[in-house]
Amino acid sequence: MPNQITAAIPPADLAKALDHLKQARALLDPYLHPLTPEERKSIVKMGDKSVGFMQKLLDYAAATPAFVPGFISFDELQQDVGVATALTPLEQAAAQLALDLSSTVMLAGSEGMSQASPVYQNIKFLAQQRQPGAQAAYDDLSQRWPGRVAKKAAPVA
Repeated sequence: MPNQITAAIPPADLAKALDHLKQARALLDPYLHPLTPEERKSIVKMGDKSVGFMQKLLDYAAATPAFVPGFISFDELQQDVGVATALTPLEQAAAQLALDLSSTVMLAGSEGMSQASPVYQNIKFLAQQRQPGAQAAYDDLSQRWPGRVAKKAAPVA
């Protein structure tokens, strides 16, 4: 695979992007409600197919208030559906950005590791050839090299 990461991202651009993300977070923070993993599993979810259903339900309920049971606040129902539909484009944009960021980090890391491997192997070779400084570099790097096999602990007697 050819090297696809061909330019460094200017630190000023990274700082500006991070600042924009922080601003978006600060702007939306009063309206966001983080859920625990357990809460996310246990609540009823409104998916893509549910949006049309909810809009149709709101239309019927607005046209015929008797459809709405007394224990349901129609205003709260409208507000909940409105917030969910209003945030959906933001969620989709953020999810796409997160996926693209993750993919770019993965690709850059992969390209870096692919290029690091021959350098590491060369240091290892040079250490075997007693090249000055190579053994110290190899000893240090061999402790961190992701491809190394972890030593098994001795069995306890």
